[in-house]
Amino acid sequence: MCGILGAVNKSFEKDTLELISHRGPDDSDIIHLDIEKDSIYLGHVRLSIQDLSSAGHQPMYSANKKFIIIFNGEIYNHLELRERLDDIDFNGHSDTETIVNYIAKYGIESAKEFNGIFAFSLLDIERKKLYIMRDRFGVKPLYYYHKDREFIFSSEMKPILKMISNFKLDMNSVNEYLVLRYNPSPKTIVEGIKKVYPGEILEYDLNEHILDKVTNINEELIPNIKIDRNRSEAYWIDAVSEKLEIAVKRQMIGDVEVGSFLSGGIDSALVTAIASKYTKNKIKTFCIGFNGSAQFSEADDAKRSAEILGTEHYDIIANADEYMKILEKSSYINEEPNGTVNTFAQYEVSRLGAKYTKVILAGQGADEIFMGYKKYSAELKRERYLSLIKLAKQFNFLFSSPKYHKMQRALYSLTEENILTRFEKVYTVYQEEEKRRLLESKFNNHQTGLYYFYNLIPKELSSLDKMSILDTYTSLSDELLMYGDKTTMATSIEMRVPFLDNDLVALVQKIPNEYKIKNGVHKYILKEVAKRYLPDEIINRPKKGFDMPSLEWFQGDLNSDIMQLLCSKDSLITNYIDKNEIENLILKYKNKKEFDVRKIYLLMSIEHLLRLLNKRL
Repeated sequence: MCGILGAVNKSFEKDTLELISHRGPDDSDIIHLDIEKDSIYLGHVRLSIQDLSSAGHQPMYSANKKFIIIFNGEIYNHLELRERLDDIDFNGHSDTETIVNYIAKYGIESAKEFNGIFAFSLLDIERKKLYIMRDRFGVKPLYYYHKDREFIFSSEMKPILKMISNFKLDMNSVNEYLVLRYNPSPKTIVEGIKKVYPGEILEYDLNEHILDKVTNINEELIPNIKIDRNRSEAYWIDAVSEKLEIAVKRQMIGDVEVGSFLSGGIDSALVTAIASKYTKNKIKTFCIGFNGSAQFSEADDAKRSAEILGTEHYDIIANADEYMKILEKSSYINEEPNGTVNTFAQYEVSRLGAKYTKVILAGQGADEIFMGYKKYSAELKRERYLSLIKLAKQFNFLFSSPKYHKMQRALYSLTEENILTRFEKVYTVYQEEEKRRLLESKFNNHQTGLYYFYNLIPKELSSLDKMSILDTYTSLSDELLMYGDKTTMATSIEMRVPFLDNDLVALVQKIPNEYKIKNGVHKYILKEVAKRYLPDEIINRPKKGFDMPSLEWFQGDLNSDIMQLLCSKDSLITNYIDKNEIENLILKYKNKKEFDVRKIYLLMSIEHLLRLLNKRL
């Protein structure tokens, strides 16, 4: 993995590129080209994984010297692509050299053939076009800023924030964030800075200084998703097993050792079991546990899984005293605020893994494509029990206690008839009246950014299938994968996600949902596949998720620290959000009258972002 930074008519020096040096500590370079009246700057920091020699140095020219690329990621099928380039005399064996020459020969839209995780920029010198692209699931982030003749793009927001003169919070995005707990592409919470959609190719025309979309591969793929009801359960078990094994095997590619994150659950254990087949040494596995209620600590379960799988296992135990210290660091790393409290945990376990390897496999994506979350069961049962749900809503005063916040959200969302609005309500952290109190005159209630991908989904699919597909291209990419990439790259680790292999996802999207949730069993088909690799002890272990005892900490040890962070004279969030409402919320935690940890974490994330902006880097 690496980091990229580029600009048109906006110079930058090494100190700006160094803001993303953690993404690539092994090598770096900046080149400057003048094309008529325009100045183009391309910078790259490299984490050497494939072709550790100087032949993998970037920025990299194509063999014909007409194209220059800066690339972040891994193309797992690049050797197959290289077979179609028999006219090229390659200098090394990096995937970067493959794809710059592949696009040079077959055009920018040939990038649709790339199976991997990536973000890149390609300069077509002769045609005076600059392209940027993000992989189809958004595993790798890519931000950009365009104003007049200036165009800046980067793997992270920090260099852009340093290079632009003025920035402020986008209050429309703040409103959306308080509902969804993240901002879907192309929005960020900073006005003027955008994200490339997953799968999108953008073109910056140096002649006209216009930024325009070339295509988005997902606009071709998602509308053509069809459920295949002509196959048996046994067929799907065989097919998923085959594709998953291929996916893990191809993601073992590289010239460095590959490790694995190992929780107590099935997803990471399955990936680890398959990966172990393709390494000569014991695979190294990594886990984090927490001091607090045993329900949150997977350390013992992970250790038992490691014993069964025969891995070389490492773990750490985190506590509340470390949380606030690491939270500021992890918030700086993530840049975009989000409502997932375990970003802290992801950063800590990544720091552990970085001591032993540069590449770690993870199980992210399985819950979205195989329907692992409880909300999928609720949507599945909704139509059958709608009359009872509506009746329960009439007596929602019975669930007024804050302890029943999940039931309150279920009644709030499941009675909504409009499918997209229902999905928005499923995500909702702050309901409309709560958000209105927090934001006062800055409140608005416009449609969220989920509609772009939702409108691509075939109308004939069930609402359950639509929910799974929508999650795959929105919350997964711009929340979970965002912080997964940022926290691992902050420790100079490449995180690979076999469940998001192009071919595997294409297969799984055809599987009828009755094989994904069967007899109340979530991820049923995946668990049947797992029986070929894992014992029953792991497969049927109760799901804990990658979670932490945040509620215990927020209600107890950390409550006064949170008050100091958000409501002191140095707090910045009170310029945007009502201070009295924040204080009341913190006291509710202290008095055991608030149980949704996301509400306060959302505000803590905004505060840390504001402090990042205030430093002006």
